[in-house]
Amino acid sequence: MFIEGIHEKDIYTEAYPFRIELNTFENFDWPLHWHHAAELVYPIENGYHTTVNGQEYVMCEKDILFIAGGDTHSFNTRNNKGNRFFIQFDISTMDVFGQAHQLTPFLSITKLISAKDDPLLHTELERNIVGLIHEYQHRALGYTLFLNARIFDILVLLSRSVYSNVDFESSSCNSKKFHILEKLNLAFQYIEEQYQNDISLKDVSFAAGFSEYHFSRLFKEITGKHFLSYLNERRIKKAIQLLIAHNMSITEVALSSGFNSIATFNRTFKKLKGCTPVEYKKMQF
Repeated sequence: MFIEGIHEKDIYTEAYPFRIELNTFENFDWPLHWHHAAELVYPIENGYHTTVNGQEYVMCEKDILFIAGGDTHSFNTRNNKGNRFFIQFDISTMDVFGQAHQLTPFLSITKLISAKDDPLLHTELERNIVGLIHEYQHRALGYTLFLNARIFDILVLLSRSVYSNVDFESSSCNSKKFHILEKLNLAFQYIEEQYQNDISLKDVSFAAGFSEYHFSRLFKEITGKHFLSYLNERRIKKAIQLLIAHNMSITEVALSSGFNSIATFNRTFKKLKGCTPVEYKKMQF
């Protein structure tokens, strides 16, 4: 599994398009990304915070968050001991009867389900999720058929729960979302390859095949940030790596990170980290 631009790829480690990961890290960062797979987040010990399409979801213990395929999301946890399951599955490749397209409009909506707000739906979803986890861990004869059945039970429950709130006109354009994300991914790859150079909004827009206006709007919508803010954050992350791991002067770090002046580097670093590069370096040793 790796992130190319912001597209998470190679999710599955086996032929069956299904993955369960138990995460127990107290401090866990996974950057902004998207994937074709749908995802369930299920914390079984302590709560959890997730950001999807720029909106933060505050989950209590045993809450269930369904993240629609193609929705951008990130995880950032600090000083939070707990256990949380991430469950990912590719609906299109699991659909042996070719009927999943009927549910597509309803599965384009990220939804948080809690026992407090929707006890009946939560109880049914949790029962199926617990069954998924148990079956995946033990892998008895025919376990993939069992997983398939439980996943479609979950999808039907979720679809019926949002039926009255679906805007069919807008959801019919959902297939375009992946095409736009694939194009935007070219921009993120360009930034990753060129952030050390003097690149502009015009350069990145061109790399992705958008006008500057259209790209700016989409970029802000996806990341919650303006292009220059995102670029500076990427450069500061690189600068931090160089400050910690290499015996380089502040000037060398600034230039290697894409800043063409020490003043701009110091000002940007202090704005994002709350201290100067020199102060930060001293704190690490």
